[in-house]
Amino acid sequence: MAYPTGPITEGYKDKTSGYSASGADKKLVSYVMEQHDLAEHAKSQVIEDTWLGMAFLTGHQWTRFNQIQNVLTTDNPPAWRVRMVLNYILPTVETFVGKLTENRPGFICLPATNDDDDIEAARQCDKMLEYEWERANTNQVLHELAKWVAVAPIGFLKIWWDPTLGEDISVDATPSDVEPDEDGVYPRTFETRKSGEVVISAVNPLEVAWDPGAKDKSTCQWMYHANFMHIDRIRERWPAKGKYVHPTSASDSDSFSQQLVRHFRGTTGDDDATVDRALVVEYFEKASPRHPRGLYAVVSGGVLLEKGDLPFNKLPFFAVRHNTVPGRWAGEGMVKSLIPAQKELNKSASQRIENKNLHAQPKWVAEKGSVEKGAISDEPGEIIFYNRTASRPPMPMPPPGLSPEHERIQNEQIKHIENISGISDVTRGQAPASFSGRAIRHSAALDHTKLGPTVREFERAVADACSHWLLLLREYMPKERMLRVSGRNNELEVFAFYRSKIKNTEVRIQPFSMLSRNIAVRQELVLQMYQLGLYGDQQDPRVKMQARKDMEFGNDEITHGDRSRDRNYAREENHVLSQGQWTDAQPWEDHITHIDELLSYMKGVDYRLLDDETKLMFQKHLAWHYHLEAQQRSGVPWWAPYADSGDQGWPPVPAPEQQGQPQQEQPAAPPAAPVDAFNPTPEEIQFQGLQQQQAGAGAVPLAAGMGGMPELNQAVGPMGPGVGPELNQ
Repeated sequence: MAYPTGPITEGYKDKTSGYSASGADKKLVSYVMEQHDLAEHAKSQVIEDTWLGMAFLTGHQWTRFNQIQNVLTTDNPPAWRVRMVLNYILPTVETFVGKLTENRPGFICLPATNDDDDIEAARQCDKMLEYEWERANTNQVLHELAKWVAVAPIGFLKIWWDPTLGEDISVDATPSDVEPDEDGVYPRTFETRKSGEVVISAVNPLEVAWDPGAKDKSTCQWMYHANFMHIDRIRERWPAKGKYVHPTSASDSDSFSQQLVRHFRGTTGDDDATVDRALVVEYFEKASPRHPRGLYAVVSGGVLLEKGDLPFNKLPFFAVRHNTVPGRWAGEGMVKSLIPAQKELNKSASQRIENKNLHAQPKWVAEKGSVEKGAISDEPGEIIFYNRTASRPPMPMPPPGLSPEHERIQNEQIKHIENISGISDVTRGQAPASFSGRAIRHSAALDHTKLGPTVREFERAVADACSHWLLLLREYMPKERMLRVSGRNNELEVFAFYRSKIKNTEVRIQPFSMLSRNIAVRQELVLQMYQLGLYGDQQDPRVKMQARKDMEFGNDEITHGDRSRDRNYAREENHVLSQGQWTDAQPWEDHITHIDELLSYMKGVDYRLLDDETKLMFQKHLAWHYHLEAQQRSGVPWWAPYADSGDQGWPPVPAPEQQGQPQQEQPAAPPAAPVDAFNPTPEEIQFQGLQQQQAGAGAVPLAAGMGGMPELNQAVGPMGPGVGPELNQ
């Protein structure tokens, strides 16, 4: 076999020794490659769908799949033939991918037991996964996986432990049979190694193949990952046998993934993508009577690079599909169903342009020999000479007009692409102007429902991958790691994580946490619920804090004052009170935060174990914070008690009318009749307006109570939303 040569491979080539394998190794290599050939033949339809999906995504939409050569081919049309491409599939796939992967999955590590230590260990595993997620750039991996899921029938997450990555660490490599010296001391031997890292990647069905009889992962007995690896990487990873591996020639390789790379990169020969690379087949097989502990083997160029047991007896692949097919592991993907409509759209656009070209340069009718060849062109003002012996001079032949149905059919294809893919204007964030806020919410909810099956596939795959991630860390992480993560309210949290903390590897994903969320619509809904009183008393500090958190303002420290210093200060006060020492509630403190921390502590086990006198101390301290918060809400400055005491140097206390307090008591509003807040009748709206008029200036405007939504307010007139017709006259 003639191998391609290059500066790198020429330097690595070993001309003096050859590879000599044992009979068992040769048998294993033959077994792996037979499984490889079997799976490649069984997934031929999956390969064709993936090729066409990639072609239409990247704009190669006038190609077809050659089933004989297993490559994409393009016909050579005449020069005048228009091959227009209006690639509606690309933005459709991009919107689909952005919808699925906008947010990081909300993973929750489950504790092994209900013990507090196990719960704390699970919380630290959450932080460890969060740290590892950012280190491995997993958001980008999921983005790539989502594109493969849209283009191909199936996509996979692969996760494994790479011992060649990480930082250098010193490892005790002392042999177990070492003898002590004359002083009775056992000599120690240390060597430097890499700490290792977890690696996660998105792989496609052109590189991964599986047991042809499998209907899902639970019934799949074996899988393999075939990929082209650089010769440097092979020599580094397997130094003992890697030197016998030679780069694989493109003509000798039947790897469809490599052909796909060459096709879309525009390269074709042996001197391009395959130089200095070799096909590496990584084989995984579950435990069986032939292999009681499973089988893991790596083969490249007929050389068995590595063999061993299957780690944890688990296949490290996690599948995701879009548009699943019952009884078959591979699905349909998104692009396959869009190809017919996209082809017709391209054909319609091309025909319209060709018709335009005919109008700009029509065909001519001329007797044979009456005009010299090439005399007629599209030059303006050209004089055409012809032979007078002809019965008539050359004349243009007007092209037929384009039917109005042509444009209608083209628009229908665009609509078909939207309907088949499920990607509508609402999905793209282009809601019609006539849509209200509530209509947008309902449309967004229905839009999420359409993606529900695919979202659940993603969540299941991510949950299983995270569980395997923790399993790898617990098994192979050589030393503790110092984690630097952001905690509550963007508070920096630093702690040492040990693999012994991984007591349970089960991980759950919060449902639909990966989907996009319209924060503005969510905030509007929370504000309406708060104003309608569905949260409770609007003046209650706890209600204010809950509404603020639900509006996703909990991390906005500067604007809303929910700072980590105030919260830590409140926790310190709780600790002092739990020791039986009284501490005064200061007027300048953040009372809402203190109330929140006090109530959280008083609802816990530690509070119930306190004596009655200490509990009473907590209750008095809580009452003082409620009292001071009410004073602040009514406009009384926090320094008023100090100024009233006669102490000099304090600012003057504003008059009551300057503090926002009414000078005289306002009449109470009459009791309101029960109102359906979401479907009020016109009579109820009118009653609310009259009630507002009777309540006077001290009442809350109806617009605030109704949330400002046109459906709720039925607002007309110059007074704005929520004001009855009597006040608008």
